[in-house]
Amino acid sequence: NGRFAGTHEGGYDAFSFDVTAFCTSSETAHIVVRVYDPNDHRAQPGGKQINWYARTSGLWQTVYLEPRPLQYIRRVHITPDIDTGKAIFDVDADHTDQAQIHIVTTAPDGSEFQTDGVSNETPFELSIPDPICWSPETPHLYEVAIELIVDGKTVDRVRTYFGMRKVSIDVLPGTDTRYIFLNNKPIYLCGALNQSFNPWGIYTFPSDESIQKDLQRTLDFGFNFLRLHIKIEEPRFLYWADRMGVLLMCDIPNFDHPGYGAEAQERWEATMRAAIERDYNHPSIISWCCFNETWGLGGDEYKQMPDRQEWVRKMYRLTRSLDATRLVEDNSPCLYDHVETQINSWHFYINDYTKAKEHIQHVVDQTYPGSSFNYTGENKQGDEPLMNSEYGGIGAGAGDKDISWCFKYLTNELRLHEKICGYIYTELQDIEWEHNGFMNYDRSVKAFGYDYRMINAPDVVLIDAPPGQVLSGGDHFQADVLTSHFSHQDIPSAVLRWRLDGVGPWGEDYTGLDEGHAQIPWVRYRVNKVQTIDVSLATGNKMCTLHIWVEDHLGAVLARNFIHIEVYDGPLPGVDLQPHFLTIRYELLARNTAVWSEGVREDGDVMIGSGSGRFSYNIVLPDGFDTGRCQVLEIWAELSAGREETPQTELPGFPTDLSIWINDVLMGEVTLADAPSDCRGALSYIHGVSGRYGELVRIIIEDEDLVKVMQKVKDQFTLRFEVSSPSQHSNGLAIYGARAGRYPLQPCVIFRY
Repeated sequence: NGRFAGTHEGGYDAFSFDVTAFCTSSETAHIVVRVYDPNDHRAQPGGKQINWYARTSGLWQTVYLEPRPLQYIRRVHITPDIDTGKAIFDVDADHTDQAQIHIVTTAPDGSEFQTDGVSNETPFELSIPDPICWSPETPHLYEVAIELIVDGKTVDRVRTYFGMRKVSIDVLPGTDTRYIFLNNKPIYLCGALNQSFNPWGIYTFPSDESIQKDLQRTLDFGFNFLRLHIKIEEPRFLYWADRMGVLLMCDIPNFDHPGYGAEAQERWEATMRAAIERDYNHPSIISWCCFNETWGLGGDEYKQMPDRQEWVRKMYRLTRSLDATRLVEDNSPCLYDHVETQINSWHFYINDYTKAKEHIQHVVDQTYPGSSFNYTGENKQGDEPLMNSEYGGIGAGAGDKDISWCFKYLTNELRLHEKICGYIYTELQDIEWEHNGFMNYDRSVKAFGYDYRMINAPDVVLIDAPPGQVLSGGDHFQADVLTSHFSHQDIPSAVLRWRLDGVGPWGEDYTGLDEGHAQIPWVRYRVNKVQTIDVSLATGNKMCTLHIWVEDHLGAVLARNFIHIEVYDGPLPGVDLQPHFLTIRYELLARNTAVWSEGVREDGDVMIGSGSGRFSYNIVLPDGFDTGRCQVLEIWAELSAGREETPQTELPGFPTDLSIWINDVLMGEVTLADAPSDCRGALSYIHGVSGRYGELVRIIIEDEDLVKVMQKVKDQFTLRFEVSSPSQHSNGLAIYGARAGRYPLQPCVIFRY
């Protein structure tokens, strides 16, 4: 109503004003919030809004108007203690001297615990016998009703909740390896980075349902853990994480490098304090991360800035003193520059199997008490748990590419090492120009070509081998198999089974080319080598998949995995004349014409035309071949739509309308559904190409159509693949050779007689 009510500085923390004096009963009140967000935000905590993604100004979190008595409950902090079976309540009430607190706590099983006449001036304990613990598997919550009583009358009432859960660090049973424990049991943290932007509201979620959908997808993908990345989240998100059972590491937003100074330090500390004050009761939050990759602290120069390192140490210790119920990390580093931390984490982005394997092994080997690795200055490692806090094969700015292949082999490599207690994959969903999520920015789900929970789960079976390789027929493939068992299931006995399947040059399936089984131990809370398997490879070109899985004593599958093996005995003959058929295979580069509206490119053993256009090939028949005795003509090829990039497979696809011609006679028309790229394009990946693949196309010409075309075929003919314009779908064409895509098929024509 035109009168000044108050001011607040900060972009993340909650604030409120008493506007009673400015309002008149039964009259409309006009409330104006004037927000100033300076363009020079170097000293502002802003996270990824600084130099990365779209900025958010104004009111972006939930806003509400509520009546409140003069004497009221300002906040309640509840500290659970599962070891002693109690919860400690710290109730802060304003404008009260001799007030009393009455609390009714309802357990998940419906039982109630009450306290009467407790003073609000000091914290007090509530006994909770046989506590029902909160965990991702069982997110049980205790509901609380708190009344503020003054002179025998209830003047304020608050409803809240808490979870009986404990976060600690302890030693894995039977080892000297330190792990993060939840409720006194080891937990393997299968995490994803969540930058929590969206295309509809940037920082603001459109609805509660959109929050729930993100969290449910998190669980569906197999993750039990999210790192909320340099954004203090909307409280509704935390509410649903509590109720749905998603663990959270919460980053404090950074300021920018040039803004470092007293003002930035004060703002950062105020933001950190406000986050802990507001979010203290959420059982889903298990960790605070003070800084990310030394952003705002000096980047590469941070290692030569002892004053900044000491300020980080001071803030780390302050954070721990404000919240002893959670773990705290000083800095989630990509430059190996911890100062003091409870979690020894590191980042890497590598999209090469051999380099990633060597890197992870190096990190593990350099992690031990007293090591200076991953620490800066004179600081050294203690016995902090080793955890990866960012990894992936596709980094920011690398383009829109498939992640299914690199996610699987990188995660497999991390899980091989018992010393690593968890990981955080980058990331849950794409964001603007960063394309490495399980979902696109609009939350549509990408296709992986396998069940991601196979490798992204507490219990996994692992193959210590490349995700794909080339061997010859007659060779033996050998690899160690390990198990990583971190669910709380106690399995008395288990069986490891393996089976080699394959697909041949004509798309024919081979099942059980070799197989075996062995009894193995299934040891809880350990990573164990359980078997070395040996598989013989039959001769003949095939694309093989080695499947392994573990069954319990009842035959239920506990875990599964796979790798790819190309069995290659050399190229098949270009001209193969047999008693009843002639096969002519042609090389992709040996084309007559390649004319496309948006260009032509090669990608390994793949020829790609974009837009509309045509590829044509001159097919030369053997001397003396009698076309008159031909009864069937077949055209074989692995084909897809053609696009330059290789974004991961997703609906509704990227279709293209293709026509196939011989000497200007139409042989067939087909709509190719997509230009897919995911783990199923294993031949492409094995040969260093992103995992694009196609569908197996077989055109059969016989009877009258065969007569028509044979009249125009003499000693040679022109085979043309064409995408016309205009057409409903003019999305190019990709033709795959025998060593790319999904099938070991060289494009060819077959005359049957």
